[in-house]
Amino acid sequence: MNSLTGLRFFAAMAVVLYHLRIYVPQLSDGLAVFGYGFTGVTFFFILSGFVLAWSYRSDVRSGRFYWNRFARIWPLHMLTMIASIWIPLLSATSSATFSAVPFVVTLTQAWIPGSPFLTSFNGVSWSLSCEAFFYLLFPLLFRKLGSHRSVAWIAGGVLVALALVGLSLSSFASFSVADYLLGTMPLYRLGEFVLGMCLATVMNRGWRPRFRLVHAIGLSAISLVGLTTVSLIFMGTSGGLPVIYANLAMIPGFLAVISASASRDLSGSSGRLASSALVRLGQWSFALYLVHELVLRVVRPLIGEQPVGDALMAAVIVIFASIALSGLLHEFVEKPAEKWLRSLRGSKMKPSATPREVHHPGK
Repeated sequence: MNSLTGLRFFAAMAVVLYHLRIYVPQLSDGLAVFGYGFTGVTFFFILSGFVLAWSYRSDVRSGRFYWNRFARIWPLHMLTMIASIWIPLLSATSSATFSAVPFVVTLTQAWIPGSPFLTSFNGVSWSLSCEAFFYLLFPLLFRKLGSHRSVAWIAGGVLVALALVGLSLSSFASFSVADYLLGTMPLYRLGEFVLGMCLATVMNRGWRPRFRLVHAIGLSAISLVGLTTVSLIFMGTSGGLPVIYANLAMIPGFLAVISASASRDLSGSSGRLASSALVRLGQWSFALYLVHELVLRVVRPLIGEQPVGDALMAAVIVIFASIALSGLLHEFVEKPAEKWLRSLRGSKMKPSATPREVHHPGK
């Protein structure tokens, strides 16, 4: 299933370009379509549920599963958090307080509404707080889904519930409350993870999509263009639609892309998404997700109010620097740390080219 690994890189790049649009406002208009790049996190939440449910073995003890998840995400999370504290350039642009440390270290920062802890230190790590909650519930959810015959109906119910709850809260709650409850609250985002699990379960039982990957990608592209068009018509360049509307609009396309990619891999016709270069970049996606905003925070003071041409050149350098740094972190920190931690419990790592051990870039 190397196509899924390749897709992770594109999802991570969507988030990178979204943050690039924020940190380099000179490029805001040119990168308007990436104003919804934050939906890449939704893609990763769905993909995380899919990959874990696809590859999970019921004979694996929950304790080992939890330890393997810890070994996967925590070392690099801690390294980027420490980097954001101690590197002077990063510290100067960080609003974090040390009272946030216990929450960020334990990945519980997303459970505290209205607090500055959510984006403390390395801001993107809030999504790992959601992932930690998903992992906690995964063994139980896996058993429950495995005992149901009508998993497709469960997925439909989850999707309807996400829409009803999301649209209701966004209509009646204040912006700040709705943004937290629907954008970063682990309990609400759990629905996206469960959708991925449901998709894996029905595919494990033999279901295959009747559409091709190109059709699924087209559906996602149409959804993205539609979101961008609507926001430009009704809001101009001043802002976009609420997070919840964008996430809900993209979920069907993401489910289609993941299912079509998995089906294509299973049939042995992976195509360019399974090329060795894209697979390698997909393996770096977790590190890319965690490190790119730190790179942007270092470079931002240097870009300042430069002309668009110079800002564009700086943006290109940021992208390539982030990718290169993510490769180094993956090879010399992420993989060795995970291997060592797993060895403490006698658990071996699977080959790095497989997507069965998902990297969230969260996220």
